[in-house]
Amino acid sequence: MHKRFKSIAYFAMLLLLLPAAVWAQFEVNHTELKWFTIETEHFFVHFHEGAERSAKVVAKVAEDVYGPITSLYAYKPKDKIHFIIRDHDDYSNGAAFFYDNKIEIWAPAMEFELRGTHNWLRNVVTHEFTHMIQLQSARKTTRKIPAFYLQWIGYEKETRPDVLYGFPNTIVSYPIAMTVIPSWFAEGVAQFQLPGLGYDYWDTHRDMLLRTAVLENKLLDFNQMGSFGKNSIGNERAYNQGYSLVSYIAQKYGLNRLRAASDAMRSFTRFSFSRALKKATGKSGFELYREWKEHLQKDYARKTREIRRHLVTGQIIEKQGIGNFYPRWAPQGQRLAYLSTGPADYLSQTALVIRDLKNKRIEVIKGGVSTPFDWSADGKYLIYAKKTDLSRHGSRFYDLYLYDFDSKKELRLTRDARAHSPAFSPDARDIVFVVNHDGTQNLAKMDLKQKKFIRLTHFKNGEQVFQPRWTPDGQSILFARCTRDTRDIFQLDLRSGKITPLVEDQHDNRNPFLSPDGKTLYFASDRTGIFNIYRMDLQSRQLEQVTNVLGGAFMPAVNARGNLAFATFVAEGYKMAWLEHPQAIPEPFTVYPRKERTVQVASAANGLPNVNLEKIRSPRYDDSHLPNYSVKPYKNMYQGFSFLPRIVRDYGTTKLGTYLYSSDVLNSYSVLGGFDMNKDRDYDLFALIDYNKYGPTIFLEAYNQVRHSSVGSDKFRYNLAEVDLGLRGFIPYHPNHRWRVAFVYSRYSTKITSRFGNRLQSINATYFIGRTAQVRYTYDGVAPAIDSDANPRHGRRFTLEYDRDWNLFINGFEVNTTYGTLQEVYDKYNYNRVQGDWHEYFGLPGRHSLMLRLRGGYIDKPIDSFFNFFAGGMEGIRGYPYYSIEGRKLLQATLAYRFPLFWNMDFALAPFYFDKMFLGVFFDYGDAYDGKNFDFTKFKKAAGAELRLEMFSFYSFPTKLFFTAAYGFDAFQNRGVHYGKEWRYYFGITFGFLD
Repeated sequence: MHKRFKSIAYFAMLLLLLPAAVWAQFEVNHTELKWFTIETEHFFVHFHEGAERSAKVVAKVAEDVYGPITSLYAYKPKDKIHFIIRDHDDYSNGAAFFYDNKIEIWAPAMEFELRGTHNWLRNVVTHEFTHMIQLQSARKTTRKIPAFYLQWIGYEKETRPDVLYGFPNTIVSYPIAMTVIPSWFAEGVAQFQLPGLGYDYWDTHRDMLLRTAVLENKLLDFNQMGSFGKNSIGNERAYNQGYSLVSYIAQKYGLNRLRAASDAMRSFTRFSFSRALKKATGKSGFELYREWKEHLQKDYARKTREIRRHLVTGQIIEKQGIGNFYPRWAPQGQRLAYLSTGPADYLSQTALVIRDLKNKRIEVIKGGVSTPFDWSADGKYLIYAKKTDLSRHGSRFYDLYLYDFDSKKELRLTRDARAHSPAFSPDARDIVFVVNHDGTQNLAKMDLKQKKFIRLTHFKNGEQVFQPRWTPDGQSILFARCTRDTRDIFQLDLRSGKITPLVEDQHDNRNPFLSPDGKTLYFASDRTGIFNIYRMDLQSRQLEQVTNVLGGAFMPAVNARGNLAFATFVAEGYKMAWLEHPQAIPEPFTVYPRKERTVQVASAANGLPNVNLEKIRSPRYDDSHLPNYSVKPYKNMYQGFSFLPRIVRDYGTTKLGTYLYSSDVLNSYSVLGGFDMNKDRDYDLFALIDYNKYGPTIFLEAYNQVRHSSVGSDKFRYNLAEVDLGLRGFIPYHPNHRWRVAFVYSRYSTKITSRFGNRLQSINATYFIGRTAQVRYTYDGVAPAIDSDANPRHGRRFTLEYDRDWNLFINGFEVNTTYGTLQEVYDKYNYNRVQGDWHEYFGLPGRHSLMLRLRGGYIDKPIDSFFNFFAGGMEGIRGYPYYSIEGRKLLQATLAYRFPLFWNMDFALAPFYFDKMFLGVFFDYGDAYDGKNFDFTKFKKAAGAELRLEMFSFYSFPTKLFFTAAYGFDAFQNRGVHYGKEWRYYFGITFGFLD
């Protein structure tokens, strides 16, 4: 049987075939946190020290909405649901793990440029709980079986005398999902929630996103709405259009049609949601989509008729990118600083840039800046916030930085301060900024010389503050604030501490900016139903609208000449615009009928739960007063095992088995295992255990394979076992740098049964015993992009590994003189092994790319070929079989060129959605060798092409298909077998591409 490398490779493939949701991904172990638990009638709420207020609000909100949401879907979970509240990073999100019966909530409120401002905890708790109930109610089987798997592993026909099968050249793993709901419906109902609650509603940002898509013919079609995998604008459109279409169905066909469509997906044979809608409403999903789209086109054309006749949009000065934000004029000259995504795909990928309006040149100052920033009055400094390296405990917080234009250097002002949105005082001695803790934001001030930190406000009930700005006299701070929904603009007097409203009404008023003379306040407001820029004379309080756009105008900045710069939203995203000497716009030119917040369903009794919302609906709730919950130290809560049954076609036989996994609610430990067996009693068994209660993760991995074969009348049973014990973690402050230290013990044995006449005789032998001390270092610095899996274009990833091996390998048998039995005779192979694998990616225009791969290995002593490096096959020089090229030294280089063949296929064939296709050509060059020096004249060459197809299955499962054809140019022999001068092929369907 083959050696340890084959065993590891086989099981590594099994793990690769698993989705990320099952197989453990890298996470920081926050061992510094002390955890506690609140138990209510229907929930456990777990939180760490410092997040108690948020946890108590979550407990209260969850019980408030339990009855209404479970009544809407006529489904109540059998077990209590776990909420996990986190506040150890400056990050905001919520996630419903509906198969694990838990919800994670991040305490910091979400500030997202594509959504309005709402009460964060009320909204996110209800949103995620709706996910939990709706998705669980649509399950086809028990919660303990998320999916079934169909898998196939094919092998090269070429092998070795000591190997049963060739190396894999085909890897297929395809899930049959047991919950099948398209993204638009899942997110649509989670935003729709329940009419009358008012925690989420059709705000002005949502209307802006949909309106521009309709008017500019950028709506996602029905198939595109079903899955994510787009840029930030596209992903948000799936949310946004889903909310609108769900609301339309409830309005026209009745609220109970939402539940009926969800219930229809329980059928084990129904995987098309369009057919579920047909069953629920009498119309297919495509029919409903066309009907809804026609309604929107007519509605928005009518509503915007007057605005389109009197547009005041300014001049676009930055068209590139989906996000351009927070313009700031330099105190002198015609320079404008702002945040820009440039060609990046996600709004989180902004950089601070400066545009010279005279020569139109752009200078990138710093990447990673995502919140408002400011110039010093003399123009020598910029102050900004960004999240950079992890803290020593693995948290990522906002900190303040100063950029000096004279030295071209950056100075870090704070460490782990959770501070952002800074602004200079007029004399540049002080800065004001926003600080965050336990879901509440406050204003703070710091003296730049003494670094003294003073809290200016003392909010404590989830209030949010935004974009502080000094008045020119240095006596006050302007800022926006949200207590429940929307924002208003206030002024803080620094001497008295008194806060007074400047613009406070039922509208959303944000982005305050004072003119340089301090007499005029500019801000963005949605008072017409569309965000536009307004100015208010602070003495007369006269208000004037100065832009009139179809999308939205935000984030005004005015220079001494009276020129206005602002961010303007169009269907493709936020662009940077400017308006010279803006003028007041007559009110009749700006009329836009505002949509009602509460959806009026087709019939008040048509599916609306009979529940009383009076005390909990917005704005009647009061979360400043919380129940006196009993708080207890957290104790491990075991979740039980979930199963992923599998049918595997492997080396021509069919195996039945399952994956299984479990963890503690907080992932303090996790277990992943798998088993399969065929009719010959060949089996594969593995178990991976992680213990995460210390800084590094302690892991234990165990693998066992049994295979049977026969030659004539001789029968062979091979048993391969391996155990890995070790630690893994990340290098402090550097999350992309990870390490693993392990001790590996391997034991391979065989049983040979032969027939002598009528008698059977068996021999048992252990033919390999291996002990390895292993150190591995990996780095992953590939830039995120929507095509970074199939076609990485920037960055690098590499792995370096050192192994010290102490191996025993069988050389024959001898008679034990004491017992008269046969015993193994071993040769010792003790050696050092070093190997590395480097991928470097280079972006080219048009989303084309180059990839350079360098791979090497070195073993310092002569060894049996059993331990060699192998340089062919799927992971090596692809024009030759895996075992054809071998030696103690390995050197390989690959150059690949990839480009998108079809960027937006937009084709669905249930259960597949075909998204993107890439074509690549490559050249492999290398060899494995035993001599002192590499003989480059003997290096093997291969070239070929690879097709990569990105798909989704069952709406939510990423599915990657590849087909590779490679030709080996060199003919050679190894162990008497001829290789080369032929085409070789590789195929796979997995959750991710192999490189």
